[in-house]
Amino acid sequence: MSLSLLLSACVDQYKQEAALEQVSVDLARQAEDSGYGLITTDELSEMIDSKEPFLLVDVRKAEDYGKGHLPGAVNFTFPKTVIMSDSWDESLMGGLKEEDFVRLLDDKGRVLVFTCRRTSCLRGHNAAMWAVRLGYHNVFRHPGGVEAWKGKGFTLEK
Repeated sequence: MSLSLLLSACVDQYKQEAALEQVSVDLARQAEDSGYGLITTDELSEMIDSKEPFLLVDVRKAEDYGKGHLPGAVNFTFPKTVIMSDSWDESLMGGLKEEDFVRLLDDKGRVLVFTCRRTSCLRGHNAAMWAVRLGYHNVFRHPGGVEAWKGKGFTLEK
């Protein structure tokens, strides 16, 4: 390998690390500021395998959910990029109402896990933030989503 290729690879590696750091810090700050926890793909797989009672909510579009989702997940779509921090906006929610979300979540003591497609997706953040805002206390975001699930070699349901 030539020196210029080697240097180029190192620079790319540094840029990738800087980008990963930024995503990680943004994610941690979103969780801390909003009052929800984070759960890894391996931890979520263990919860599913143990048959622990919890609600797993896939917050992607229905058509993406239909192509494959984590085992046992139900679908409730949240906006992809807009953070709904001030009020529930039905126009962003495709007409879904706050009451629909509360009805799905049910018991305030229930463990809730929100998953999306990948770490940088804000759908999971929106959902977890709103669950906490509505008084739910056992709220987690699975940031790696479907892509991390597949990356670990786990299968999806259709």
